[in-house]
Amino acid sequence: MSQYIFQHLIMILIVVLGCVFFLTKARSFRNLILKRQLSTQEKIAYSIVFGILGIVGTHTGIQTTYAIANTRPVAIITAGLIGGPWVGLGAGVIAGVERYFLGGITVLSSPGSTILQGVLAGFYHYRFNTLNVRWPSALAMGFFLEAVHMIVLLLFSRPYDQAWQIVQAISPAMLLINPLGIAIFIAILDSIYEEKEKVEGKAAQLTLQIAGKTLDYLRKGLNEENAYQTANTIFRSVGNIDAVVITSLDNVLAFIGTGADHHRGVIQTTSTMEVLASGNYILAKSKEEIGCKNPNCPLQSKIVVALKDQGAIIGSLGFYKIKPDSITPFEIELIKGLSQLISTQLEVSKVEQYSALRAAAEIKALQAQINPHFLFNAINTIVYYCRSKPETARSLLLNLADFYRNNLLQAGEWVDLQTEIDHVDSYVQIEAARFQGKLHVSYNFAEPYYKKIPALILQPIVENAIKHGLYPKKSGGKIAISGCNVSGKYVVTIIDNGVGIPEDKLTTLLEENLGYREVGARIGLRNVHERLKTIYGPDYGLTITSELGKGTCVSLTFPV
Repeated sequence: MSQYIFQHLIMILIVVLGCVFFLTKARSFRNLILKRQLSTQEKIAYSIVFGILGIVGTHTGIQTTYAIANTRPVAIITAGLIGGPWVGLGAGVIAGVERYFLGGITVLSSPGSTILQGVLAGFYHYRFNTLNVRWPSALAMGFFLEAVHMIVLLLFSRPYDQAWQIVQAISPAMLLINPLGIAIFIAILDSIYEEKEKVEGKAAQLTLQIAGKTLDYLRKGLNEENAYQTANTIFRSVGNIDAVVITSLDNVLAFIGTGADHHRGVIQTTSTMEVLASGNYILAKSKEEIGCKNPNCPLQSKIVVALKDQGAIIGSLGFYKIKPDSITPFEIELIKGLSQLISTQLEVSKVEQYSALRAAAEIKALQAQINPHFLFNAINTIVYYCRSKPETARSLLLNLADFYRNNLLQAGEWVDLQTEIDHVDSYVQIEAARFQGKLHVSYNFAEPYYKKIPALILQPIVENAIKHGLYPKKSGGKIAISGCNVSGKYVVTIIDNGVGIPEDKLTTLLEENLGYREVGARIGLRNVHERLKTIYGPDYGLTITSELGKGTCVSLTFPV
């Protein structure tokens, strides 16, 4: 009998996992699996899907003398592991209630253990999602929860001798087959995550390559000539799309590829108009969804996203294909990344044009702080992580965009302290990736975070500490950034444990009569020092203390 139970459960498990494999090919299911944060509706959908799978596991089981050997726990435990406690509870209740109506001496213990398994697996969900290799953990958790299942059957099924016979009959097969099924289930789902990470990494790498090629065009703004060069570069770089379009709010600025004969002048497609109105991207799977006014248009698939300037929609970027429903996940990730980079580059170009009209030395000095070497080093770092850690590369890319957006757009403005700290952190995250774990930065700020200070006042000091304090050490180091009220003033200190500054150089660090070669490493410090004195008076500015070989402390004082 025991051998027959093994064979039956294996056969059922193969069928169930086969169905799951084919289910993962459905785009809607894949999208649901890939979401890290589930809405209430999505949690209910998860619970129903896995609850039904649990019911299927019950009814495809094999009847023993007093109970059913089944694969129900595979679905319920998996639901908890990937969806959390509420999903585990929901799936467990659905499958458990259905099991209750089947009766038998385990009429209470079986449903109870099913619900318990879902909840316990759900509480393990948060730890489970942080593990690099998840299927071994799923295997171990599955075995543990099936052991709990058997214990519950023994404790709450009566008469006891029949409960013992049930456990003896079903436990060998269920303790082996079900945990194995859970591990395989998770491995199938993990293949979806791995595929997504590869797609995102490849898209991020190509995005950076295109950004480098289009930087010179977009820094001059969005017009027909620059849009044409940018669209042409994207079209030649991507290679698997049939057309690229860039529009303003009203007109097609550039259209490269199939359909260029009639996609000119005023925007021809309703899908683009919807994106320009809503700001949300649209994936059109058919000619009808594209909504081209030309009845002979050969294009039948499209992905279009909005281009923005400081949150305001200024145009759109679109990819077309001649086959219906043929836009790939790679192309979706690619166009999203390109839209963010193009939007950022356009914002930068706007500021550059504005800066060219300003004669203020302060603004020019701040723009000079944007070191091309930092950009190149950041891009090289991101490219490195694209292959090994795509999620890290994506995060760094967003930090880079935030850093440059803030660095250029906030010059001369006043911001709250928290915004300035966030700007510093964007820079720190990029440098920390370059240091590969050797750079540690801590923040400790007392209230009020709402205090207004001049923009771009802290980052140059942190940059100086990293480049000239910690980097020469090779082994990295620590930076502590803190702020608090002291005697009616708000004092911010930036302390590093770097190489320190020689005493003879410390006395001339903030002087204005040094040549660029001497002051290049300190232009940020001097600029901040002069800005503070200009804004608040001669009693303010930077206070710098340093001990050679031990580190440096830079203090900034703001009136409260």
